[in-house]
Amino acid sequence: MYKVYQVQSGDTLASVASKLNVSAAELASLNGLMVSAVLVPGQYIIVPNNSGNEYFDMYVIKKGDTIYELARKYNTDPSSLLRLNGLNNTDIIYPGDEIMVPKNGVSFYVTRNDDTLDTVVGRFGTTASDLARQNKIIYLTNDQLIVFRR
Repeated sequence: MYKVYQVQSGDTLASVASKLNVSAAELASLNGLMVSAVLVPGQYIIVPNNSGNEYFDMYVIKKGDTIYELARKYNTDPSSLLRLNGLNNTDIIYPGDEIMVPKNGVSFYVTRNDDTLDTVVGRFGTTASDLARQNKIIYLTNDQLIVFRR
């Protein structure tokens, strides 16, 4: 389904999209960006993929699974788990569907319009410098994925 990709020096939406055999427009839409957006090294974006990465694993939905139960199991909240996977609370998950879930020791948050650095830092119980070190760049724009490994 999706994975988190950390932007490297020289990456553009078009170059990342090309590597993944998707369109730049699809990648931009997935991340709430314009196709002309400039990517900054260290920035995290969501990209299509069927494998996990250093922060998230792919979980295959089983019969009886609910987002609420999975959020509890992976120590997050249902709203964040939905937003991480591009879902909303009216979407239905089916056995065989794949979603991203945080690896052990990883916390994450998908920002909202009214977030401040203080509110995001408070969610993780860390310092702004520790959070910045792990995320390289924090814009606090709506729908930015911020991760923190304990």
